[in-house]
Amino acid sequence: MLALRQKLSVHSIFVGMRLRTRAILTVDQLSDLERHFMKFLRSFSALAASSLMFGMAGTSWAQTEPRGFYATVYAQTSNLGSTTFNEIGNAGLGSGLKASFGTGLGLGGDIGFRYGNGWASELEWNWRRHDLKSLNRGATTLASSGDFASNIIFVNGLRRFIGPTGSWTPYVGAGLGWVQEIDFDIPSGGTERAWSKSGKAAVQLIGGTEIPLGDTWRLAADVRVLRIGNVELPAEEGVTGRLTQPRYNPVSVQVGLRRLF
Repeated sequence: MLALRQKLSVHSIFVGMRLRTRAILTVDQLSDLERHFMKFLRSFSALAASSLMFGMAGTSWAQTEPRGFYATVYAQTSNLGSTTFNEIGNAGLGSGLKASFGTGLGLGGDIGFRYGNGWASELEWNWRRHDLKSLNRGATTLASSGDFASNIIFVNGLRRFIGPTGSWTPYVGAGLGWVQEIDFDIPSGGTERAWSKSGKAAVQLIGGTEIPLGDTWRLAADVRVLRIGNVELPAEEGVTGRLTQPRYNPVSVQVGLRRLF
């Protein structure tokens, strides 16, 4: 009887693996929202696994720490992949556009609270800008200056893996953001041309570590995966019409200085 149960258990595992494989193979058949969600989960799994493996270098987990507030200021490098979109209006850019960007710059800060049990929450402000490297329509380069930028307020939740006093503290987390502004600037002949939108939702995944610099100061270094997705940008300055669906999903590496209170 025991042998039969073991065979059934093994069979169930293999069936589950086959079903999971089929689901992965048919990802192209899913909707855009489902594909976006699956990519988001894969990114979160990778960040969580990296932080946990890095943090396992500690010898033990205390799972408790002093409760209290903290504040952080940081700078980041940000990478934004190329995106395709159309321009509808009087800018004369047309359809079938492809924009590529150089390495972006980001600045920000947060005010957070450690609950003493390995959990923390934050209110974060983040600004970042990605300089336009080229805007092409087919083989024609239409512009090589401008930027794609955002200003976002986040509420973050973090799980901190607390080790012995004085050790590094890995953490993973996620945040929900309100986009105060996202704008695409493409100047032409000294004339400012801008398209922008506010009020969008944003989400981010976080994975990093906190390094002690003394009793009250910490160095915080992490990777953040931001997702806003495709956005419709109405004309703001110097143009009419809109930009249809440029994609904004940057990934950043940041270093910050944190003060505990």
